[in-house]
Amino acid sequence: MPEIRIDQSKFKRFVRIFDRVSGTIEPSMRRVYFYTNLSKLMAYGTDGCLSIDLELGSIDSFDGFYTVPLDDLKLLLREKSEEVRMNFGSNLYISSGTEIISILHPLVQNPRKFDRIETEEKIYTSQFKKVLDLGSIISREGQMIFVGIGEKLLCASEDYGHTGIAFTEFKGGPFSAEIPYESVRHLVKALDAVREDKIEIGYTSGIGIRFSDGMMSICSTPSDIGKINELLNFEAGDFEIPTKAIKEGSTLAARFQRRNGGRGYLELSNTMKFIVISAISAYEYNYPIECGKMLRVAISPMKFQRFFSRLNEKYVKVGINHEYLVFKGLQSLLIVKIER
Repeated sequence: MPEIRIDQSKFKRFVRIFDRVSGTIEPSMRRVYFYTNLSKLMAYGTDGCLSIDLELGSIDSFDGFYTVPLDDLKLLLREKSEEVRMNFGSNLYISSGTEIISILHPLVQNPRKFDRIETEEKIYTSQFKKVLDLGSIISREGQMIFVGIGEKLLCASEDYGHTGIAFTEFKGGPFSAEIPYESVRHLVKALDAVREDKIEIGYTSGIGIRFSDGMMSICSTPSDIGKINELLNFEAGDFEIPTKAIKEGSTLAARFQRRNGGRGYLELSNTMKFIVISAISAYEYNYPIECGKMLRVAISPMKFQRFFSRLNEKYVKVGINHEYLVFKGLQSLLIVKIER
């Protein structure tokens, strides 16, 4: 009976990564599959699009795949023992301290998808995560996120006339695709749990991410590579607004809107005003600016809050570009379509 002993801290990291990859949207996806590759115990998991293979240690090879519910493994995180033991036979036994989990019918067919992606380019994990996090935050469940690699690595999301864009310098490409929102958010959270300074990324029919003891891949639908330049072509330089004021105004307006409903507006003149008007009440946040123009545009304060809460720079440039109101940070853009 093949057996492996895994250090408790390594086991916790493994469970946390898989918890974030699998997400909570589809309970049937919250499973871990174990298999061997060249006398290494491997763990596989997926949310249906984002998948991960993680090396856990050396073990005698065995045939087939064993599976266990991820939430059962999370029960063992309460124990303070030094190691977790796993025994692979006709049953699967996992023990930690005083606790034992027994899976009586653990063998399953191969669940893995074999989309091999060669990784080539290195990038700081924090940099890659920030682009995905900020660039995808405008969208919501069921929507698609654009990811492109040309002269820059770019991520963009759109919803209700709002477009959020994040980018960073990157030598690679060309690649452009659309990826499900849910899987991008799972990837952002999983990268936090990986806890490595740098990762390698690659791209063919999809995107692959390699780190010291594992690899993740994410499914995608091909998209127009020209969209990268189109999205980066929005200029803004009429005047500047402190990021802190936008954060504060959008946060307070979003809080009012969550409680009272209504519609949100942003008004620019000699004052920046976040406005929410509901059926029975209204809210207004004022901050003095030097705009030189008069503009009122319908916005979602909640989307502004999510986007600007992730920016660290002190100021953003603001401008009107044809039918769009544009906020430009150092490596980001928020574009709002002006309703005429």
